[in-house]
Amino acid sequence: MPILETALILPVVLGIDLQIQASQSSLSLDFETSIANSGNLTGNHDSETNPDGTITIPGLWGGGENQEIPITFDSGTSINGNSSPTGFMAVEPFDDQNLAVIHDLSMDLLSSTNIPVSLTTTLSYQSFHTENPSSVYPGGIPIELPLAELTLDSCLVEQTQSTTGAWQSVGDDTYTLTAVVPVLVTMEATYQGQPLPLAPVPSALAINGELEYTEDGPRLDLSLLIDEGQTIDLPGDDPLPPFPVSLPTIVPPGSFAEVLMTLLPESTSFALALNGGIVANAELETIPCDVTGDGVIDTNDVLAVLADWGPCTGCSSDTNDDDIVDVNDVLDVLGCWSD
Repeated sequence: MPILETALILPVVLGIDLQIQASQSSLSLDFETSIANSGNLTGNHDSETNPDGTITIPGLWGGGENQEIPITFDSGTSINGNSSPTGFMAVEPFDDQNLAVIHDLSMDLLSSTNIPVSLTTTLSYQSFHTENPSSVYPGGIPIELPLAELTLDSCLVEQTQSTTGAWQSVGDDTYTLTAVVPVLVTMEATYQGQPLPLAPVPSALAINGELEYTEDGPRLDLSLLIDEGQTIDLPGDDPLPPFPVSLPTIVPPGSFAEVLMTLLPESTSFALALNGGIVANAELETIPCDVTGDGVIDTNDVLAVLADWGPCTGCSSDTNDDDIVDVNDVLDVLGCWSD
């Protein structure tokens, strides 16, 4: 048969769309962020609505009206825990070149849940004193304040462009995959009911693992690693809305001055360490000329067509669905092969 003399050179491997399985995936997340703020604090005294409120006055002694006290205010938090991420990615392998193209990787590290985190801040200031209660705050003695909780609402890792990785056969149905994937880490948070500025951070996600073609479809086991840190200036001249703070007294200790604090964020620092493993799987995306359904168009597909030669209703070898397996079906397979 002349058709058997056709040169069959390179099998075509179809692209693989993979869904990350949260129940089988686990990542260790170490996240630290801090925000440097300038601003001021003022006693909550108001002659009409709160005449017994705290009065703040610059310097260590003397009287006067309620005045603003310049401050620096550094806030920071640390999140440490395990995550079961959800998401997806796509792999297009090229066996003959020992490479694979990776694209559309997207992971939700928190799986659409919120994480409350206690926020600790450090307050620095020049010397001032208060009335109601009477206390002195010598400059150079920072105060650590526990404030309301910060809520981390989401943490997404999304690929920014397609990348090529090393793809190597280590068995009949198993391949290794190694690559560095450019990603953008995007976080959304709220503090005191206000959006907290956390700028997206470009990162490099190192992946290493194996893809195996199983009876249930491809299964990808990957180890992941991110180790990234950055400091970002925050543009803008609009301060956050004033919020109340109970300020511990210094001299004498044991009481609290009630003040209103106004902050202007100036910069944020970000550090993210992510490591662990994910499992992703999916059924092969098949097309009519992939007669055997193994994701590879090769000699086996031609042989399967020849084995079903003749009238055949509902056969996978009948690529054009005309209820007969003939030379047209062989040509379909060869056409896919050349593509």
